[in-house]
Amino acid sequence: MLEKTAASLEPCGFQRVVPGATQSFRATRQLRNAFWQHGAADVEISAAWQALMHGTFHLNMDSASEEDNGSALSASAFLLDFLYPSGALTLMRRLTTINLAPDRSNNPRYSQRFSKLAPRLYTSSLPRRQADRSRAEPTTDQEAQGLKSTTPVNETETEDLHAGETGKVSAIAGEIDQGAEPESHETQTHPNILMDEMGDLSVNGHIEEFKVLVERGNPEDTDRVWYHYRALDESSQTVYIHQVLLFLSRSGRLSDAWKISELFHKLPQSQWANHTFVAGVTAEIDLQNSDRALEIFVKGLGHTALESPSLVDALDLLLASALRSSTAELLKDVWKHYPEMAARWDFEGITSQLKHVASVPGLAEKALEFQAYGRQVFQDFESTGVGQEALDMLERILVRRALVSCDDDQVITLLNVTNDPLAFEEFLRSAVPRGKEQLGVDVYRIYRDLPGSMPSRAVLHETFKAIDGLNVPVSIKYNTIELLWGDWHKFHTSPSRRAFQKHLAFYAAQGETQKVTELWVKFIELHHDDPCKTSLKSDDAFSHLLQVYAVRGEAEEAQRIFDAISEKFGLEPNSYNWNILLNAYVKAGDYEGAISTFESIVAAGKLDRYSYGTMMGMAGDRGDLGFTIDLYRGAPSAGVRADSIILSSLVEAYCQNDNFRAAEDVCLRATRKGIASTQMWNKLLHSHALRRDLAAINKLLNIMAENNIPYDQITYQQLLLGLCICRQSQHALSLLTVALKDKIFEVTLEHFHIVMGGLLTTGNPAAVLSLHRLMQDYGYPSSSETLFRLTQALAQWKNLPPAQRIRLTSKQWLGKVLHSFNDIYGINRQEKLGGLSSPKSKRKRSGELLGTSIEKYHFSSMVYIFTQLKDFVRAHELIDLYRYVFQGQDDWDGLLPAAMLSSVMLMDFQEQRYNRVQTTWELLFENAKKEARSATYSKEPPHTSKISPRYRYVLSGGLGVMQRLFFALEDASSLRGLIKDVLSAGFEVDSKNWNYYVQAMAQLKKYKEAFVTCENMLMPNWMGWYVVRTNEPVKDNLPLDLRRKGKSPRYLRPTATTLYHLARCYMELDRLGPWSAKAAKTMQEVEAECVIAVRAIKSMKRVHSKLEYEILSQEEYVDIDEVEAKYEEVQDHHRDEEVGS
Repeated sequence: MLEKTAASLEPCGFQRVVPGATQSFRATRQLRNAFWQHGAADVEISAAWQALMHGTFHLNMDSASEEDNGSALSASAFLLDFLYPSGALTLMRRLTTINLAPDRSNNPRYSQRFSKLAPRLYTSSLPRRQADRSRAEPTTDQEAQGLKSTTPVNETETEDLHAGETGKVSAIAGEIDQGAEPESHETQTHPNILMDEMGDLSVNGHIEEFKVLVERGNPEDTDRVWYHYRALDESSQTVYIHQVLLFLSRSGRLSDAWKISELFHKLPQSQWANHTFVAGVTAEIDLQNSDRALEIFVKGLGHTALESPSLVDALDLLLASALRSSTAELLKDVWKHYPEMAARWDFEGITSQLKHVASVPGLAEKALEFQAYGRQVFQDFESTGVGQEALDMLERILVRRALVSCDDDQVITLLNVTNDPLAFEEFLRSAVPRGKEQLGVDVYRIYRDLPGSMPSRAVLHETFKAIDGLNVPVSIKYNTIELLWGDWHKFHTSPSRRAFQKHLAFYAAQGETQKVTELWVKFIELHHDDPCKTSLKSDDAFSHLLQVYAVRGEAEEAQRIFDAISEKFGLEPNSYNWNILLNAYVKAGDYEGAISTFESIVAAGKLDRYSYGTMMGMAGDRGDLGFTIDLYRGAPSAGVRADSIILSSLVEAYCQNDNFRAAEDVCLRATRKGIASTQMWNKLLHSHALRRDLAAINKLLNIMAENNIPYDQITYQQLLLGLCICRQSQHALSLLTVALKDKIFEVTLEHFHIVMGGLLTTGNPAAVLSLHRLMQDYGYPSSSETLFRLTQALAQWKNLPPAQRIRLTSKQWLGKVLHSFNDIYGINRQEKLGGLSSPKSKRKRSGELLGTSIEKYHFSSMVYIFTQLKDFVRAHELIDLYRYVFQGQDDWDGLLPAAMLSSVMLMDFQEQRYNRVQTTWELLFENAKKEARSATYSKEPPHTSKISPRYRYVLSGGLGVMQRLFFALEDASSLRGLIKDVLSAGFEVDSKNWNYYVQAMAQLKKYKEAFVTCENMLMPNWMGWYVVRTNEPVKDNLPLDLRRKGKSPRYLRPTATTLYHLARCYMELDRLGPWSAKAAKTMQEVEAECVIAVRAIKSMKRVHSKLEYEILSQEEYVDIDEVEAKYEEVQDHHRDEEVGS
């Protein structure tokens, strides 16, 4: 404000007093209270303002007006002296060498060359060292030499200046030090130093400096370029005027716009160039002189030397200014020249260049209003020779540019205004980069149905990206992709090479082997003779064929295609082919095949970072820590640098081995080295969530925040998962609802599924149904996983509110559950299974037992549900359906996933088909030992783990059924051998199976084995009886973290049932002790070896629960405390009798 006000009062003289500031005036100067009382409103500045805004050097003003103007300005030269610090006024007067007399001959605007003006000097921008320099050099070169047009300074005044200079300048420097912060990064020479240099340099010196600055092109040098330019003579200025105009146009400052305007007015029209023309129009627009800008533009239309892009840029500025105006006059004036503009360029091709028009606020509303009211405003165009074509073109331009910034709900309305194919094309090409995939698909459906429309190849490609990026079920994508593929043939006869590649990649990702094979054959036939690139020799020629089998986990088929590359086509497989083959074995779960392929990649010299990441990912996921570390250490020698993916595999390996401290250390070390990957931390969070350690999760989240590791969607997934596994589903639900309302994080479908699973775990199906309705209210689509969660909720119909539960019978609820599940995969069970042929044996697929996929999880869960409901018919139907859909109709006796085999064993056991149970167990056990074998297992010392840590507990389900079988047969020896075989194979037994084993041995009268097993395996984590703790001076409840861990199947601790059975055994031994030496000896051994277990039994308090009465019948139950109390009472009675006698 200070600069503009002072410049208005004196357009030229004040620039000699104050140089350009090196920092913002808002940061260095605050207006004083006196500003509002200085009476500046009485000063007449209108004539000076007009002179500044336009034509300072070419205004046609008479002498009288100029003299009056000079007189007025002279009176106001130092009216703003109160705005400056103490002593600044004297310095300003000293540096001002002009005479403010009203005589025109003495006016610096006429008598002094503008090139000799000194740079402006604000004290608030003057460093201390420059103040000291000014104190040491009281006058500049210009002051020493004097100006011919100015009156000499009075000697008395000069003496006063010298006398008070030291103190005043020091005061200024002190104020600068207190109020201003010097910028250490400033590389620009200070203006007063530049002034000295300018006084010493010759014209050639200024030219050389000017060239150096222009070549450097630093916008911070704008003032220096201007000073050097103004120091040149007129002939040199004429030579370099184009360069200085171009340089000034890049600064974007209003003060430079004034300079550009003055220089451009000096430039003859014959010397106009593209950049100077645009700079001239831009300057006039910035100075709000739209009429002058339009005048320049109209002259440019007739200038044949100007190119169309420059004219279009000028039109963009004029239209943007006209659209921002409150009236339509400027827009009408511009568009009257439509015929001349149409003669210079094609309007259909320049719309995308009108970027300033697209940034006009409210442009969409203006475009919609133009249809209704705009044509009325332009109704006189017919008389001026501008017809309907001009108005239609203007409307199309408004619509096309409005689509860039309008709201989503306005897009289709705007497009329907003109039905302009180019508007559709421009929007669809920009839909994906702007994140409007769904809207882009909707617009494309409208566009393809327009009469005479022909979507371009680029639009078809962008539409494919939009469809592929939608967060919708694959079935919806599939239908739209099919429609798009048909449009390629409809509008362009045959798809492009790029279209083939994209569609092949899409179908390969879905595992559509038949579709990929058909498209691949057509692609090879169509582009086989392509001179640019032979189809078979391209890098991705066989990638999609390999990928489709890799996705399906069919490593054998992928290997067949891979071998055909060299054997049938005579080509050498490239690194892409090798990596996809490796990925196929990983997806299939074939560990040995993956390791063998990796070794072949190393031998072939095709090893890269992806190969290492894939192999380490599989090893780390299985928990083979030794193998993972070996791969990590060998990466540098192979030229592979560790990245976030490789380090994440190392973290996963440590977590699978419960070495969380080492895993956290890897994450911290990677962060210090600049690898701030959220993926590594998410793996660590996931492991803690599975182990029900919320305290560790909270600690890790704090560490991530301290190290500036950003949270992503998966981070919040792990937090929700930890809450749900710890049976805190209501807290997880609250967090999810708050995130939806307050946008704490981006909620995805996976977040909903995790919370739904937690609600199902706590037996709250009604909340699952409510959450699904909430998900639909927020516009989330229902995926296959969503439908499966709803199916699980229906399976818990017994937990629904009575009003909902009584709507259907039990049989109807089961039928609804099965029907809902079949709808997920879109298979009509009766039609499909009705045509099956007789069962045939098929070679077992590797990875079928331990492999993970969403289909295996769905079918295994549903089979388990119907098994628990004892609906064995529907359970077997689901197994047959799984075999038919995912294994082929001839794979009737093939291997099933481990969880599904456990359910099959449970069904056979409940139907008392014990032989089939044992057969299925042998199949499960032998294949598990093979597929779960660790890569680093060695029989030689030091021995390593036989089984990969990830699969330590994979036999838990089947082991539980086998224990029940041997217990039903009362075969303690086989039960003991079963546990021994499992442990010797390298597997581990979870808490549930250990408790069942102890209970079974206790009931089979194997007293010592039951006690010893419980003492060694379960009692170390026993925390005492709750009833006992209530009577002791200790905290009643155990720590919350410990209680959460106690519910984990991997946390070994005895249950109340187990201790009740041991208590019964203890009482039986105590009762048999007097009559049996063997029982007495066993009793002694148990008390000697099983101290904790015996102490637990003796400290047990009666709670009169149903479980107590089931295991310890009322007749057989003995309360040890009551027996001891009665014994003491009897002894006291005998003593009393003895005393009385």
